[in-house]
Amino acid sequence: MKMTVDIGRLDKRITIQKRTVTADTKRNQIPEWTDYYSCWAAVNGVTNKEYWQEREQNEENIVNFKIRYCNSLKNLNKTDYRIVFDGRIYDITFIDNILFADSILNIKGAEKL
Repeated sequence: MKMTVDIGRLDKRITIQKRTVTADTKRNQIPEWTDYYSCWAAVNGVTNKEYWQEREQNEENIVNFKIRYCNSLKNLNKTDYRIVFDGRIYDITFIDNILFADSILNIKGAEKL
């Protein structure tokens, strides 16, 4: 079953960044973030229940990003990717490929403070 999203609600531009690791002259691993994919998203705050659960884990400013799925995002994960929105950086805490339909991704992000 193919899920659809009202594209009119995808009105915020986000950038997904990918982490790569390089080594310096002393072979220390240095993570670097580069822009990987840019797209339109629906951006919402979380529900009260989700907010309080996250607060218990000392995370603040939790945001849900809803985007359309594409093959470029099939390897999206919480470790190697993050989201930049409105000049702020969000660590990805949860990714839901709704109904495994490869149509819509609902991504929860926690702002890096």
